[in-house]
Amino acid sequence: MTTIALSHLLPDASTISQDGIFHIANHSVPALAQAYGTPLYIYDRTTIINACKQYFRAFATHYHASPVRILYASKAYLSPLIAKLMAEQGMGLDVVSGGELLVAQQANFPMERVSFHGNNKSEDELQLALQLGVGRIVLDNWSELERLTRMVRQTGQKGKQPGVLVRVAPAVDTDTHRYLQTGHASSKFGFPLVNGEAKSAILRILSEGTVRLLGLHAHSGTMLRETRPYQECLERLLQLVGEVYAETAWWPEEISPGGGWAIDTPDNSATLAVQILARDLQLSMQRGLTAISSPLPAPTLVIEPGRSIIARAGVAIYRVGARKPTPGGITYLFVDGGMADNIRPALYGALYTAFAVDKANAPLQENVCISGRYCESGDILVEDVRLPFMYEGDLLALPTSGAYCLPMASNYNFVPRPAVLLVDENNVHLMQRRETYQDVLSRY
Repeated sequence: MTTIALSHLLPDASTISQDGIFHIANHSVPALAQAYGTPLYIYDRTTIINACKQYFRAFATHYHASPVRILYASKAYLSPLIAKLMAEQGMGLDVVSGGELLVAQQANFPMERVSFHGNNKSEDELQLALQLGVGRIVLDNWSELERLTRMVRQTGQKGKQPGVLVRVAPAVDTDTHRYLQTGHASSKFGFPLVNGEAKSAILRILSEGTVRLLGLHAHSGTMLRETRPYQECLERLLQLVGEVYAETAWWPEEISPGGGWAIDTPDNSATLAVQILARDLQLSMQRGLTAISSPLPAPTLVIEPGRSIIARAGVAIYRVGARKPTPGGITYLFVDGGMADNIRPALYGALYTAFAVDKANAPLQENVCISGRYCESGDILVEDVRLPFMYEGDLLALPTSGAYCLPMASNYNFVPRPAVLLVDENNVHLMQRRETYQDVLSRY
């Protein structure tokens, strides 16, 4: 695949010089690799900003049924600089751990714009959320509801009820890898809708009055390329709140069908525009409200994109070590990273492509398998890609590496984790320094 053919996978500020050198925001990638070492993850600030603006424009233009809030799903990738950038763009933040909460705090992110997700929040994490004053705690199961209720009662602070959402498992099927499906009836996430648990949880919260129920949340999966799951989620949530309203007169301030919008991949460049999602959610909100007999105001719609904000902004840079032609016909290029910094191909078959960083215009001469350095046969980043003839020391780039690579990184084989840069036309920010062996050993 030529660099022209994969341009839809590259950051917005990507260019190739006449001599075939890959640049991001006018910074020579070989020069960055020389200065900061490899493996190296480079994020383009412009791409992130443009993705945020695209969401705001799409919903401002094509969705008018209710107010809209857009939260960045920070599990895709979070650092203090990314949190600050999201705050500057007017985004909210979806976090799933005490660690992510503390990153938000370090970045002075407005806590009223934070939603705290997760299916097994510890008491310490809930205490931290209460202490920091997060805007919403998303309750995922009965144990968590009981835990938070007990903690709030123990503080004895009347009038300072934390805002909560009930996460519903809406029994919506999705066409994605089973590890990426989150909204089916047997999901680990949320109160099931089909057996009445979600409704029972809502009624219990309302009757006890210990926490303030702001609305409902659902999430059907990730890498979704159709709007149907979002529409079904939203309409089923509205049907549920219609039933609750008939019994209690409670009506939600907000409602969320989650995030999970897909990105283009090497095998699929047909991802729908976000405008289509906004338009179809407008229709679903209207349908759902029409089905409720009482005329009620549309709840604020909350959308939680992560991958579609950050994935294309990030490029992973590796240096080629050994070449290994095999009698079986596969030629391996071994690189200095792999499954410890990007587990996605091994975990659920994520597809990447690659190109030569410093000879991007060179003729494509051979098919190779890009393999990582780790002691696993499954440590394969790209099964088969056509490249110029690559030598030891040459650099390879893997586009769309900005989401769910670094957050799942490990020190497998005691290898330190890579450096991470955030670049724009004027600056190169060291967003995350390269780990050292001393960092790794300091835990022992």
